[in-house]
Amino acid sequence: MNIATEQVQAHVPVTIMKLQGELDASSYLDVIAGAKQLYQAGTRNLLLDLSDVSFMSSSGLVALHSVATLMRGQEPLDPEAGWSAMHSIANDIETAGGYEAHLKLLNPQPRVEKTLDITGFKNILEVFTDKQAAVTAFEAIKD
Repeated sequence: MNIATEQVQAHVPVTIMKLQGELDASSYLDVIAGAKQLYQAGTRNLLLDLSDVSFMSSSGLVALHSVATLMRGQEPLDPEAGWSAMHSIANDIETAGGYEAHLKLLNPQPRVEKTLDITGFKNILEVFTDKQAAVTAFEAIKD
């Protein structure tokens, strides 16, 4: 998994984290660690560019949930907590009152988008196909 970041200065600062490769058991901890470093460095609005992610496993879903939790300013569960992590994800999907405010997704490939749809992640993570529209969407955040 290759991870690159880019800062975008719009009306609100946005960091784009571009992932390349497979988001699975061999890479999900790197994605969480990268997001944690960005948050600690001051990132509060994160756009995950998934256009070059060819596959996402359940570990990838744990990574997305952990990143969303971090961007809310909360400490995520231990990603290796197994079923506890999966139950936490299910609970968040069931009780969500809308999209996560500080995390958005860009251009998931069809196979990855299907995984997001089947698992309910598209109910909590807003998906964009246009980078500028995604960046602009962060401007509407009121908190």
